[in-house]
Amino acid sequence: MTVTEYEREFVRLSKYARECVSTEAIMCKRFEDGLNEDVCLFVGVLELKEFVVLVDRACKVEELVKEKRKAEIESRDSRKRQLGKSFLSLSRKSREFTTRLVTSVEFSNRSKGKQYSGSKAQTTSVAGAGNA
Repeated sequence: MTVTEYEREFVRLSKYARECVSTEAIMCKRFEDGLNEDVCLFVGVLELKEFVVLVDRACKVEELVKEKRKAEIESRDSRKRQLGKSFLSLSRKSREFTTRLVTSVEFSNRSKGKQYSGSKAQTTSVAGAGNA
């Protein structure tokens, strides 16, 4: 419920309980007690005794709180996007590194394989010559 909606309901109901809001100061205190916690924190410090001024300040605080929440959500979403981008970048780099590493190992194994098979062939021919 917004502050404006709460004010309408508060004024409507206060007509049925005049003894509970006998002075404007008491009315302000009761109104503050029913405000949202965030708004009440800011408005309560002001200790306002005029109902119209209290409602006006509460509406302004409500707008500020909404803007702050919106900014926090946007900031959080922005950080999530940045983390997602850096994760994608890292995973791409990781894939590129893995591909290069595998290619390098395969090339290295091919080179070793040729040397090994060549020396094996020489060993065989030497062994064959030794037997003859």
